[in-house]
Amino acid sequence: MNDNESILAELHKISAWTDLQRKMTKWSLIFIAVCIPALIVFGVIMEHHVKTTLEDVEPGGKQDWYDVDRNVRVGDFDKAIRIGEELILKTPQYPEAHRRLAGAYLAAGKVEKASEHYAEAFHLFPSEENEKLLMAIERRNKAEQPNGAANGSQPFRSETNPTSSAAGSPR
Repeated sequence: MNDNESILAELHKISAWTDLQRKMTKWSLIFIAVCIPALIVFGVIMEHHVKTTLEDVEPGGKQDWYDVDRNVRVGDFDKAIRIGEELILKTPQYPEAHRRLAGAYLAAGKVEKASEHYAEAFHLFPSEENEKLLMAIERRNKAEQPNGAANGSQPFRSETNPTSSAAGSPR
């Protein structure tokens, strides 16, 4: 009988251990079943909150010339021109404003408007850079005139002095 009692005691230990394992597994699964959906719901709520916060900050803010440049870089030329025209009304004597707006018009293929703003930038601040930009746009206008109306489909190329590049290179 002694052997049977020791076997029975050992079986009770094994049974208690398996019951404990079953309970731990059951509560672990319940915890996972509750936490994963809760985390997903929390993530969706936070994403919505962050998205609405960013929407409130970005478009309603005060626009500046960096917004014009950013819209030109992403290819939204109409928005860049619209913002630029609004800003140029506030600072019509700012030559850099005319130069940036001219760049937006040029990127959109509106060469005539770009020429007007490059000319205004040169008039307000007759620098060498503004003169080069104005001369380049005028050369482009002249090159497009014999071919008919300017459609802006050709890329803008900045022409340089061929003697300056040849003088700097060793032969």
